[in-house]
Amino acid sequence: MNKKTFFIKGMHCPSCEILVNDKFSQLKNVQAVKADYKTQKAQVQFSGNLSKRDIEIIDGQLKPFGYRIVDKLDQETESLGKKIVDGASIAIILFVVYFFAQELNLIPKFNTSSGLSLFTVFVLGLVASTSTCMATSGALYLSKVGRLNKSTNLVPGIFFNFGRIVSYGTFGFVFGLIGQTISINYQLSFLLTTVVSIAMMLVGLDMLGIVQFSTLSLFSFTKDIFQKIEQPLLKNPQKTSFFLGAGTYLLPCGFTQAVQLYALGLASPVKSSITMMIFALGTTPVLMAIGYLSTLTQSRHYRVFQKAIAVLIIMIGVFSLSNFLPKKQTVANKTNIQIENGVQVVRMDVDSSGYSPSFFTVKKGIPVRWLINGKNVYGCQAAFIVPALGIQKTLEPGENVIKFTANKIGTIGFSCSMGMYRGEIEVI
Repeated sequence: MNKKTFFIKGMHCPSCEILVNDKFSQLKNVQAVKADYKTQKAQVQFSGNLSKRDIEIIDGQLKPFGYRIVDKLDQETESLGKKIVDGASIAIILFVVYFFAQELNLIPKFNTSSGLSLFTVFVLGLVASTSTCMATSGALYLSKVGRLNKSTNLVPGIFFNFGRIVSYGTFGFVFGLIGQTISINYQLSFLLTTVVSIAMMLVGLDMLGIVQFSTLSLFSFTKDIFQKIEQPLLKNPQKTSFFLGAGTYLLPCGFTQAVQLYALGLASPVKSSITMMIFALGTTPVLMAIGYLSTLTQSRHYRVFQKAIAVLIIMIGVFSLSNFLPKKQTVANKTNIQIENGVQVVRMDVDSSGYSPSFFTVKKGIPVRWLINGKNVYGCQAAFIVPALGIQKTLEPGENVIKFTANKIGTIGFSCSMGMYRGEIEVI
């Protein structure tokens, strides 16, 4: 039995390891393969010899997915300075394109406080499917189920993608439930938003090669779970393609990890589930046609496209973190506060853009009846807090009532649990 270590350039996630293992395992004399995307190496145990022709065949099978067998990993290593300059240049280009697209009304305005629209999430899925998802879920499909240019693989292809949509929705619900549980506790909610935003930026920086966040990724261990269920499913991949597709959630690419974090930050089981399902749906068209489009990764411009995806993830993280910045307050009209039977009545709406109005003036010592109309209370908008008054309330759709009496002159701040929406009450 012989052993040899190969340098595989391009591995970036647990799914890459599975694909590399599968390709080497196709050689009859290969007994065991252990690929490691963190070190970019694959240890191969084999009997007899591996000819130069064998290596060329494996290399040819890996190239369509963006991997290459190289003599040394440092042959084409970019300097840190070049990576930073490339990332900054791409960010400037994206900002300029976005600015002109908005001025020409080609795209809707991006509202960071209300989050990404479902259409935007679908587009992100479509973009991801042409980059990182093609190299993970697409590579897994081609390796396990077969190419779609064979008519017999059309139905398994549909079930493979349907399995992805169902699993993404299910796990999205779980992530949203976790986020909701955390956000209700306002002492932890700010930490949740900060961690999610920073983690998304780290994922993008890792994809650019500026930091090595992947070595700390909590998603890496899921590869072992997938490998345990993989072998029983592969006995008949045509019939088990649904479960293979569902299992791809355990093998997330960089973009998918970013969306998973975003779903966690939504703090709403239903909204998180729908978001993840729409994202998976967005990846479906390209993954269905992966047999025809896999050569896209061979383009010399593909690496630039991957960098653009990484920068986009960083920008989403920055936008999410920017929600902590002070927002313009909407002052209530004089008619919005009325005295009824000796009680000050304050009316406020809660919708996707925040609180309207978000600034009130009330008199000290007079009871206040605060009527909050929940037009949109999905996500962190539902967790309403007024720390100075000790109020912590989960808003419901429709009318919500809060009663209090301010006995001190000053300012009373209120916000959602994650600080994304804020307002003030001035006591005179």
